[in-house]
Amino acid sequence: MVAARKRNPNGSGTVTKRSDGRYQAAVFVPQPDGTTKRKYAYGRSYDECDRKRRELIERSQQGIPTPTRDMTLNQWFDYWLECIVKPYLSAGSYRTYGQTTRLYLRPYLGHAVMLKLGVKELRAAVTALARKVSSKTARQALRVLSAALTAAMEEDFGLTRNVAKLVHVRAPTDHGESWTAVQVLRFLAEARRRTVYYPAFLLLCLLGLRRAEICGLRWENIDFDQRIVWVEQQLQRSGAGMIDVELKTETSKAPLPLPAQCIGPLRWQRLRVAWLRERALAAGRPWYDDPVGHVFVTRTGRPWQPDNLYQTLQRIRVLAGLSKMNPKGLRKSCGTLLVHLKAHPRIVKAILRHSRIATTLDIYAEALDPDVIEAVSRLDLLLRQPVRLERLQEAVERPD
Repeated sequence: MVAARKRNPNGSGTVTKRSDGRYQAAVFVPQPDGTTKRKYAYGRSYDECDRKRRELIERSQQGIPTPTRDMTLNQWFDYWLECIVKPYLSAGSYRTYGQTTRLYLRPYLGHAVMLKLGVKELRAAVTALARKVSSKTARQALRVLSAALTAAMEEDFGLTRNVAKLVHVRAPTDHGESWTAVQVLRFLAEARRRTVYYPAFLLLCLLGLRRAEICGLRWENIDFDQRIVWVEQQLQRSGAGMIDVELKTETSKAPLPLPAQCIGPLRWQRLRVAWLRERALAAGRPWYDDPVGHVFVTRTGRPWQPDNLYQTLQRIRVLAGLSKMNPKGLRKSCGTLLVHLKAHPRIVKAILRHSRIATTLDIYAEALDPDVIEAVSRLDLLLRQPVRLERLQEAVERPD
């Protein structure tokens, strides 16, 4: 009696020999979009092909999606954002990548099969995007696509080249503007009269802090006795609301000398927060007791948000009659003024906490703490109120 042929268990896949002599494994695997598709693997021998079959089954049992060769960019973007970008990059990067793919990449390239995407097709899509939106936006979209394709190559499912690196977009370089010492003084003088967040703009102008770093600053980060401020976290928006997150790079974490001009306004800020709390509790108004003690808070005790800092900056700028500026440009103004004071590029790098010296002036060195303290003190002296403003303004307006 002939024994019945033993069937493979469901989900274990199959290994067959092809007409060309190679072996082929076929396994149903989960896809990034939640569906299931048949995945093929090939080998020169039965053992090699069977090993690949077991690897696919192991990935499937662990719940790891295994994209197939007909996967579109839309499907890959879903997997890349949720499984690679979100867990390992910052919330800001996740938000930026998600917005770029949704607005610019999916409409033009989402339908394309990733493994079949060619240079000609990609160049046509990027050119159309540049015409409809701008060349700067097209270049940014190309960078995001390049990052997504690089991650796809690391997943090792058949992609052998990153076509985004073979396409280039010619776009004007935006070096950004910066204010002169007179303009910075005019802005600070107006901020002192117009907003209670004047200490925040002092830190922005004197130390070049990023707006998320200013909003994430805590009282525990400030040592008035030693005159030191530690930059250790930043306030960012996430799905859970506004939260403190780690800084993007390790070089961004650094102690900086606290300028003498900032001590009085910061102490006043601490008294203001205590007064706001007492007044709210006495009047029965809502008050949020900040568990970590942010330096800059609203009238209800909530941390001051970076978007509000931007809006306040624009309002003060208009009242002062100054040209268009954003927090990043004001941070650049800090570096420009330090260069004006003949501070060495390595010192400017240490104060602004650039990850690369190339970002500062393409000079490689490390700053010493005494040099940093001296440079900030000189900048603090330059931006003293209000006598220096009048002198510098007279020097600018004085005819030759």
